[in-house]
Amino acid sequence: MNENLSVKTIEFKENVSAKELTTMKAEATIKIVFYPKNEKELVFIYNYLAVNNIKFIVIGNGSNVIFTKKASEMVVISTKKLKNKITRRDNVVSINCSTPLAVIFRYALKNSLSGFERLAAIPGNLGGAIFMNASAFGSSIFDYLTNVKVLKNGKIQNIKKEKLSLCYRDSGLSGCLILSAKFRLPKKDKCEIEKEFYKYQYLRHVKQPKGLSSGSIFKNPPLLSAGKLIEECGLKGLQIGGGKISEKHANFIINLGDATADDILKLISLVKSKVYEKYKIRLVEEVKLLAPE
Repeated sequence: MNENLSVKTIEFKENVSAKELTTMKAEATIKIVFYPKNEKELVFIYNYLAVNNIKFIVIGNGSNVIFTKKASEMVVISTKKLKNKITRRDNVVSINCSTPLAVIFRYALKNSLSGFERLAAIPGNLGGAIFMNASAFGSSIFDYLTNVKVLKNGKIQNIKKEKLSLCYRDSGLSGCLILSAKFRLPKKDKCEIEKEFYKYQYLRHVKQPKGLSSGSIFKNPPLLSAGKLIEECGLKGLQIGGGKISEKHANFIINLGDATADDILKLISLVKSKVYEKYKIRLVEEVKLLAPE
């Protein structure tokens, strides 16, 4: 461990509202949140908590997570205060974990590099996108990835794409801290890149609801649409407290402004129950429900 670092040198806050850390902004209170400002601090606090057997989780933009009412017992590492870092050698781009996908797209566009046009509207950071194998409109975060730098079992490793166990919404990197990644992006005319970006921005606008949400709540069952199953159960527009199943897309739950984590969890439980009752299909959450183990 770095002798110049200690737990006291890393910024932290106690009793933090989940509204500060997630895009859903459902109310819950988190025991303590650490805010490392660079990779060294991130690795240090991660190793410190792991070595001392303190249960914790790492989050980035919080676009695919919901804290449960047990969050008051949780320790969290947030990458929100890490600086974005992108470097390039020709068409090979290195990017740190905390960089938003929208920022990566703008950098790629500036340098006439393709690959992030369809992913740019996903409201998350690179680390989370890699961890959950994010995709949109047939494009995956792994399409042009060459290797990912991770902390695993206290050691920093570079893992080639071919060594990853990729499947739907899973990168096989459970138990790893994603630090950065490299991509080999194809050259393309800027106008063509922009044209494709706006095309998929429009499609996203048409298909997905506005408002505070965590994106798709459930994974799609094989060959089926979770949103369609929920809609056919007559659940569009159903409201519990400050949470509501979107009338535009049934696989989205919207926070109307004052939703608690409990409101959202009750809706999730109800949806799973109704879909199973009607179709005998068990929906599985795509969103991560975070609670102490």
